[in-house]
Amino acid sequence: MTPQKTPKLILTASVTALGLIVTACGLSPTAEPLRLSGPANAAYASDLAGCRQIAMQYDNELTSEGAIAGALIGAAAGATESHEDALAGAAIGGLIGAGEGTMEKEEKQREMIIRCMQNRGHPVIG
Repeated sequence: MTPQKTPKLILTASVTALGLIVTACGLSPTAEPLRLSGPANAAYASDLAGCRQIAMQYDNELTSEGAIAGALIGAAAGATESHEDALAGAAIGGLIGAGEGTMEKEEKQREMIIRCMQNRGHPVIG
């Protein structure tokens, strides 16, 4: 790696890591309180726990697919510069893709929780 590329690589990795940390600090969609159109009944808390448990069983396929796609895109973008940039691009792209896949998975899990609660008779609207 040439001395000129090292600062560029470190800067890119640092910015990517900072972005992932900021994203991770947000409240997971599955942990956010549900909005109701009416009062919660006595079974609400236990039904919510059960629905969350069901939704958490949703597999990690989206996270894996995002990581692979991100790595491929990052490697292709970096390959225009050098072999080292291709490797760095793959690593950074994989991290970003995995983060996006995780966010998509959590949004799907929240939708599952909402539908589960509605199916159990709770006035959940979002």
